[in-house]
Amino acid sequence: MTRTIDLPNLSSLYRRAALGALKSKLSSNGSLRGLTVEPVVARHPGISEQQVEDYRRLFAGEAFDGAHRGALPSVLIHIAAFPVQMGLMSSKDFPLPLLGMVHLANTVEHHQPVMPNTSLQILVKAQNFRAHRKGTQVDITVDVYPQGVDVDSADQSELLWSGVSTYLGIGTFVAGKPEGEQSRRGQGGFTPPRKTAQWNLGAGAGRDYAAVSGDYNPIHVSNLAAKALGQRGMIAHGMYSAARMLEGREPESAGHRWSIEFEAPVALPGTVNFAVEDISDGTQRFTGWNARKNRRHFTGELILP
Repeated sequence: MTRTIDLPNLSSLYRRAALGALKSKLSSNGSLRGLTVEPVVARHPGISEQQVEDYRRLFAGEAFDGAHRGALPSVLIHIAAFPVQMGLMSSKDFPLPLLGMVHLANTVEHHQPVMPNTSLQILVKAQNFRAHRKGTQVDITVDVYPQGVDVDSADQSELLWSGVSTYLGIGTFVAGKPEGEQSRRGQGGFTPPRKTAQWNLGAGAGRDYAAVSGDYNPIHVSNLAAKALGQRGMIAHGMYSAARMLEGREPESAGHRWSIEFEAPVALPGTVNFAVEDISDGTQRFTGWNARKNRRHFTGELILP
């Protein structure tokens, strides 16, 4: 059963979380076997021309090609869907605490072009709860359809955009062993590729992204809040890195896939070395890293149709 909700307000959700209204419902040795979280769907009125222009000013620089000529870039669709994700993750039957969730990875299939001011229906589910050495991982899946589609019986051909965001709820554990391949993120064995660009991020990079996305997560906009949540200071938003990574590289006609995996956080202010590698026809690999510490911030991939 899918529950219809109004498009949530991110600021209100963060305020509620900060006041402790959203708490984990699992003990440290609890079990998630058999747990189900009711999917939610919400209508989005469409991304405005002004928000598209604000996004361009933040990310495009001199690159006004690719998806930015007319159709929306992938990350802007993620931005539209993110409040619905947060609405599900703040629901009473979602067992992990909202604040302090660590963003581990994203995979996206951008099936069809989406134009500004297009009304959307956004379906969000929580799936694949699993053990991690630091807590519990979960996949938040998002399917974006045109307005008017019955999301419970929609055909694959009606799907505009789909994505999976993987999160880690630190300190909330499930019974059983963690996945075997889990190693300490951002540690050891990293040989940097040839640098093709350098990103110089100011202390306000998190606030700049928040102004475009509406996502004022405290760890990205306040040093004090970031420290209270276990960081050494403000860090860049993961989707900021994804947007920079993809800028000017997405096809106008869509049909592409991309992914990003996050490792060491990007401290603000900070410098990120960036590399683009053509690994096969139509496939590019991206890497961002801290040259001084030889620590990888993220790896990504773009597969063109």
